[in-house]
Amino acid sequence: DGISAGQSFRSYHASGVIAVILASYIRNLGYNARANHISNYEAVMGPCLIASGLGELSRTGDCVAHPRLGFRHKCAAVTTDLPLVPDNPIDFGLQDFCRVCKKCADNCPGGAITFDDDPVEHNGYLRWNTDSLKCTIFRSTNKEGSSCGRCMKVCPWDSKEQSWFHEAGTWIGSKGETSSRLLKTIDDM
Repeated sequence: DGISAGQSFRSYHASGVIAVILASYIRNLGYNARANHISNYEAVMGPCLIASGLGELSRTGDCVAHPRLGFRHKCAAVTTDLPLVPDNPIDFGLQDFCRVCKKCADNCPGGAITFDDDPVEHNGYLRWNTDSLKCTIFRSTNKEGSSCGRCMKVCPWDSKEQSWFHEAGTWIGSKGETSSRLLKTIDDM
């Protein structure tokens, strides 16, 4: 809806401001640096987030979920030639969970999210093949307000609740197929 879209873009703006400040700081150190943010991406964020250990790819296609924040983050990045120690990708069980859950696909009003069990290689990395055209058409013609976000709203990993119960649930859900089915069932209650 319009209110949530406003907050979403406010978060994109905040992460962009941080990226611009950080890139400026790195350039002042004598290195090349470029801020990548919602108004000016030159890097594809999904693979960058995965490679830097900030999350795992979800069924929704290009969305990367953080183990604690879920999808509730708005990314920006700085590309630079400053020598840095690289982080490693992480595996907290999300892809195994997404293979089982499929709640985002069940609830996608645009029919854009695939029900396929496994990701496929697309542009050099594995991802579920979301139909971004269907998603874009629905989001731009949605009569109930701007955008959609239903995939994020229904994802058990993306709960707004910060409680021991939710943390225990996502921990259990990351432990294999049977546990994933259990988390989905509990989330459906």
